[in-house]
Amino acid sequence: AYHSPRTTATASAAPPPPQGITFPIMWVLIVAPLRAYSSMTVFEASGAGHLLDTPALFFLVLHLCIGDTWNTINNVERRLGAAVPGVACVWASVLLAAVNYGAVDSTAGTCLGLTAVWITVAGTLIADTWRINNEDGTEPLYPYKGDVATRFWFEAP
Repeated sequence: AYHSPRTTATASAAPPPPQGITFPIMWVLIVAPLRAYSSMTVFEASGAGHLLDTPALFFLVLHLCIGDTWNTINNVERRLGAAVPGVACVWASVLLAAVNYGAVDSTAGTCLGLTAVWITVAGTLIADTWRINNEDGTEPLYPYKGDVATRFWFEAP
């Protein structure tokens, strides 16, 4: 018999998750200011003639795009398995952006690189949540066609 894979709506969380107030505090008070400060530093170090076309800034945009895609997989579609390699891509993309920021300004690279520490913690929790809820092996580590249908806000239900 086919068992439909679990989603985070029916899943057990990894013990002990720093949920609740910890995640918003980290994102709003720590990660966002580090991204803003490091990006401002890269922009200023690049000179006024570059505007926003500094290659290092494009790597941050790539990281943010990958992160938003992962957020949809994890928080909207609630796919436990696909979220694991997804968060690994988010982690790799922030490291790539930090290396490129560091090539422009070492302080900017270090500040952005610090956000990888938080993504490591989040990634560990994501992987452990998948592990705990996949003892029967029905939740794959890749996207699949399931019951979840993601819609844009302007689409009719």
